[in-house]
Amino acid sequence: MPKIYRVVGETTTGMKFRLEVVGEKPYDAVEKAYSLIGSRHKLSRTQIRIKEVSVIPPEEARSEDVKILMSIDKVIRY
Repeated sequence: MPKIYRVVGETTTGMKFRLEVVGEKPYDAVEKAYSLIGSRHKLSRTQIRIKEVSVIPPEEARSEDVKILMSIDKVIRY
């Protein structure tokens, strides 16, 4: 069952970030954070520093996208 992870960190450019992502394991959440921050701000992985990864309950999530993903019971692909 996927969980909601809060990933907190900063970049070498001085930007601080806090993302909420869905994943099976903390490793998945970190990989998604690298992907999102890197693509949005044109940064490499060496420029992104992850400080904390924690599991949060769905009620505490601020991102509407994450809430919608967690409310889905199953996915049917045709």
